[in-house]
Amino acid sequence: MFKKDKEYVGVSLTDDCLKIAHLKTTSTEKRVHGVVKKDVQGVPPEELSKVVRSLLAEIGLNKPVAISVLSSSTVTTKNIEVPSIDPTEIKSIIDLQAGRHTPYSREEILIGYITIGVFQRNYTKVLLVIVNRDQILKQVTMMMQAGIRVEKVVFAPEATAIFYSQILKIKEDDKPVGIIDISNASTDFIVAWNKTIVTSRSIPVGLNQLIKEGQPAQDKLLAELMQSVEVYQSEDIGQPPSQYILTGDDVKLQELQPLLQDKLKTSVTLMPYLDQITAAQPVMLKLVSEYNDDSFLNVIASGTMLDQMRLDLTPEEIRSQRAIEEKGKQIIALGIYGLVMLALVCAIFFSKIYFRSIYLDKLKADYAVKQKVVKTLDHISQKTQIIKDYTDERLVTLDIVKALYDLIPEEMYLQSINFEDDGTIDIQGVSESMSRVFNLVTALEDSDLFKNVKTKSTTTKQERGKDVAAFELVFRLESAPDEKVDEDEENMGKGDKKTKDKGSAKTSKGKS
Repeated sequence: MFKKDKEYVGVSLTDDCLKIAHLKTTSTEKRVHGVVKKDVQGVPPEELSKVVRSLLAEIGLNKPVAISVLSSSTVTTKNIEVPSIDPTEIKSIIDLQAGRHTPYSREEILIGYITIGVFQRNYTKVLLVIVNRDQILKQVTMMMQAGIRVEKVVFAPEATAIFYSQILKIKEDDKPVGIIDISNASTDFIVAWNKTIVTSRSIPVGLNQLIKEGQPAQDKLLAELMQSVEVYQSEDIGQPPSQYILTGDDVKLQELQPLLQDKLKTSVTLMPYLDQITAAQPVMLKLVSEYNDDSFLNVIASGTMLDQMRLDLTPEEIRSQRAIEEKGKQIIALGIYGLVMLALVCAIFFSKIYFRSIYLDKLKADYAVKQKVVKTLDHISQKTQIIKDYTDERLVTLDIVKALYDLIPEEMYLQSINFEDDGTIDIQGVSESMSRVFNLVTALEDSDLFKNVKTKSTTTKQERGKDVAAFELVFRLESAPDEKVDEDEENMGKGDKKTKDKGSAKTSKGKS
């Protein structure tokens, strides 16, 4: 079954800022269709719903489905060890112990957790996430008053960790990766491992302070980041990160990169999230110009990675209300279907009585004409089937071309692509270096669409005054049947074995 296209609005509300991102996800693409931001410092709570409605109208939306995005500054996180590996027991233990990690009572908080891994055979490491219930209810109620249906309440750093895990293609046995996302008023320090979040910390220093205060703010941010790394290592949460990622490329971040690299003694890379998303040109222009002093990574990643996120901090009363509404809709729909079915049965019954006698008389008169019509329809059906088969084959070819386009780097171009009926694909092209060719072979082998990748030929030649590598690769579609071993080859091999003692030799036919 194909995945249904989905449309979401990511909404992040803090004490001083409201961010909204409009996202559409399909089976092949996740695209940003609009972003908007508003300073809400000093705005009364009762006026927030009006502000949200005006922002939604600005990006052309009416009553959308929303994701409430909780920033790290509004959430308390704690890495704990639970003496069990059973999911039911882990949940019970966390429910009992959650109140010990916050000054609020158990009734005043909502909790969620992410299982990091098992160690010492019967202990499980867990990232505990705690948030004030009233704060979530305030945001959800505000959005409902604005005409928005809240689908899910998510934790922004988890979305960020999954977002960059996919970009970096992190595998289960890879070392953790540190992510530093600097927004306008704060900085998120995140460690991602095993395609999820391991730890998170909010630092109250952002781009605004770095721009206004300069060196003091930079020193404070560096000190806070080093303290976050030390806490992560001292709590023995996991291995030290093998590298760190800065999610932007602002001038201040470019200045910060070598300093961080010197202090952390490991690689620190600028990897702007804007280079990893798909958006319309006006939206991208807005992000890099009007909103260049802030990060929309939290709301964009939450929408695009929603299906892979484990945490759901939606209050139970909201879930119950949603379940009641869904059941009410189902009951109404069943009632309507029942009435429609009853009307159809009555209509069919009476129409049969009325039309049967008329149809019998007409059938005799139209019999000769019907035969001719049937032949015409059969001819049309055959043509339609031929067109359908041709279209299906073209769609398969287009999917293959798109997959090759995604895999081939910019330093390489193809001269020809040949598709065989048995699923064999032959490509010829030119690369700036031979290593790019080997990387392409590896990428094709890792792809879910292709198999049996072979380098048919590689040569070095001069082109436009440069040494380039010409190559030819042959591979097969994953859906194509495997090549059968020629029976003559198999019999020839057996014959060699039987006649070996007699001193005779036979040659088998090689596969080109």
